[in-house]
Amino acid sequence: MLVMAWLTVSANSVGANVVPPDVLARQTTEQMLQAIKAHRAELKRDPSMIYDLVKELVLPHFDFELMSRLVLAQNWRTAEPDQRQRFVNEFRQLLVRTYGRSLAEYSGQSVEFEPLRSEPSSGRVTVHSSIKQADGPPIPLDYKFYKKRDAGWKVFDVITNNASLVQTYRSSFSSEIRRHGLDALIEQLSQRNAESVRAP
Repeated sequence: MLVMAWLTVSANSVGANVVPPDVLARQTTEQMLQAIKAHRAELKRDPSMIYDLVKELVLPHFDFELMSRLVLAQNWRTAEPDQRQRFVNEFRQLLVRTYGRSLAEYSGQSVEFEPLRSEPSSGRVTVHSSIKQADGPPIPLDYKFYKKRDAGWKVFDVITNNASLVQTYRSSFSSEIRRHGLDALIEQLSQRNAESVRAP
């Protein structure tokens, strides 16, 4: 499944000429699809290359600290500064691996975007899109943006098939924290990320 495909926009999109979120999504989807096609041979030889592309092209357009705060909810407020930073780092790496594996599975699907329904001047918008599949119904894929001061539009949540990434992880992680504590969750994420590095 093609998830987060559009997240390849250049950092030049921020600044004096901020690209509207819907335009940003549409343009960068095309850029990502072209990049995957252009590097298909290299990706076949070295699948881990997709992770480097995600780190280089995706990370600048996510607010991982805000996502971490939303995912941990009340646990963020009670966490020590060191715990917060370690969680942000491991959560970022988890998403790099998740999106990298998803992008590596791209096999020619197209992505269609709907007209923007909300007003960008509000500072928060949802960009609605769908992934067209040859052997099944379209997959709804929505991106929640907010406008960060002096940094342009940033993603803080993704909705796939009506399931929020933030809410899904919040439910899963809160259960783990209740059972074993925040440090145990961070260590679990660290181990999972390390295993992904060894076996992309």
